Amino acid sequence: MNNQYQLIKDVHPGDVGWTVKVTIAEKSPARTAKKSPKKYQNIILMDSEGSTVQATLYDHNIIAFQDELIQGKTYLISNALVKLTNLEYRSQSGDTQWTISGKTRIQQVDENNSALLLTAYNFIDFEDLENHMDTNTDISIIGMVIDTRPKRMIQTRSGNQCQVQDIILVNKRLETIILTMWENFVDNECNYICENLAKKPVIIAKHLKVSSFNGVSLSTKANSSFFIDGPFDIVEHFKTWAKKNAETLNNIMSEKCYLHLTPSKISLPNKSKYTDIKNIQGLQKTQRFFWIKGKAFVKVLNQPFWYMSCDNCNKVSGANCGDIYQCVYCKYPNSKAAPRAKVYLQLMDSTGYINATAIGEPAESFLLCNANTLMNHSVSNPDSNIIDLIRLATEEEKTFYIKAIQQNEEATEFKYELLFVLGSDSTVTAGNQQSKDKGKSPMVEDEQSQQMDSKDVTPPPAKRSLFQTPETPLPTKKKTEIAETVKRRSEDTCDKDLLQLILGSAKNYGDNGNLPADITPNKFIVDNCKNIYFASHETTAISASWCLMLLASHPEWQARARAEVLEIYGLRFSTADTLRSLKTGFFSGALARRRVKPAESKDF
Repeated sequence: MNNQYQLIKDVHPGDVGWTVKVTIAEKSPARTAKKSPKKYQNIILMDSEGSTVQATLYDHNIIAFQDELIQGKTYLISNALVKLTNLEYRSQSGDTQWTISGKTRIQQVDENNSALLLTAYNFIDFEDLENHMDTNTDISIIGMVIDTRPKRMIQTRSGNQCQVQDIILVNKRLETIILTMWENFVDNECNYICENLAKKPVIIAKHLKVSSFNGVSLSTKANSSFFIDGPFDIVEHFKTWAKKNAETLNNIMSEKCYLHLTPSKISLPNKSKYTDIKNIQGLQKTQRFFWIKGKAFVKVLNQPFWYMSCDNCNKVSGANCGDIYQCVYCKYPNSKAAPRAKVYLQLMDSTGYINATAIGEPAESFLLCNANTLMNHSVSNPDSNIIDLIRLATEEEKTFYIKAIQQNEEATEFKYELLFVLGSDSTVTAGNQQSKDKGKSPMVEDEQSQQMDSKDVTPPPAKRSLFQTPETPLPTKKKTEIAETVKRRSEDTCDKDLLQLILGSAKNYGDNGNLPADITPNKFIVDNCKNIYFASHETTAISASWCLMLLASHPEWQARARAEVLEIYGLRFSTADTLRSLKTGFFSGALARRRVKPAESKDF
């Protein structure tokens, strides 16, 4: 083979006898053409000057060269078919395109060109991703995988079912982001990641998109490419950093704070990004996401404000709340039925109005009411007025991020979904507003918010008394239970305890005529039992309040206690015996006791 290698730019259609030394910079998964059953796979080749060309393999050649063309390796390639690129794709892949077939000669070269490959990447910081949300920008990132979520099936608007899986990435600022892998990436890259999750693989990804689903999140495209634990110095540096911060990473992984802090923070946009409602109608075909500033109102009060959903894919479910079942949409066998808030709103600014649907966190953020409360209200009080429970309108102008949805290609009308609700000078996290504070880890933000909550908390106005008092009449059922207990214990011959002392005092006072005229022995017993109940309730409530306050004031103890409880119990309930395993002390004990099932007692 000729030792004089040409560059990519020197190879033209019709040339023969050429040889180019290239490195495989990207390798996309194989996919089926839109207008034919033919399968194809694209790879990007890079020469020593950093120039690139797209090479394509078709049908059986994809499998034939699967183990011969490896991403990151360098090869001598000759006798590929060179043709001009279709004008539609020329700006993306250059003027020419190569086709690799059985006639193409390929020879691997033992060279490491990792430094050259990295020049093609322009890594975006996690905190800057929101600037590219719902745009066509190709995103390159580097991150360490610390967790994965179960695979699931989702049904697209076209009716097709697609397999997806979420992986959790962390950067060196301890910021986390969700990356959703689609279709072939689930079977290939995700399987490898799951098998090596304990090693915390570092991924370098290219051609990702930033989505507003679940807040700021990442998603693969058809042409996305990945290096997993690739041969780069930057990967080794990441691994070294992870070893130095192993304890912090393990805390994040055990607490899974990223599950509670997604959607990620969303900042208020620049004024230039706002769209007047009257102008949305003319932009729908070229733009699907809009920032608008205005007010929102609930116009229809007889609408259902919640629905039962699958906790894995959020699709509607016919199961009862808390039931474990196999979802017909995502096919996940351990889906749990859970209520999900939903509200139809009217968004209005000075130029007009549109109707929009808010589902999940945005709905709860607007209504100031969560899905469980809405469900319990509609089930237990079907005839009561929902107005007492929800907010009907925003009190001030807010910023809304909406998505225009076209049901099908022939449809001329669009529906709108409300994705985020932001107040002035704020960011949004999981539907809750907070002050903007970038550059800090999610764990630190969580601790700071808990400290802030412990200092100044104003409880919401209650629709009923939060606590009963000794003067509060007991329900008849409770009085009956006390009476039955009194009757049973009056006949016992066991050693004296507190209840029997009360019974004896009531009998002695009654026999001696010492009780007031309006106090019967039975009422004397009930009142004493109520006093004991409320005294013990108050002691427990004060202890729990102090415990929570002290935990919020000392986040380092909070982290230690939480980690210990999760390590020892996980999701299991504790027992009196297992409490001895706790070493952190009072805080761990207090947290663990919250998991103890109340003992069933025959006595009051």
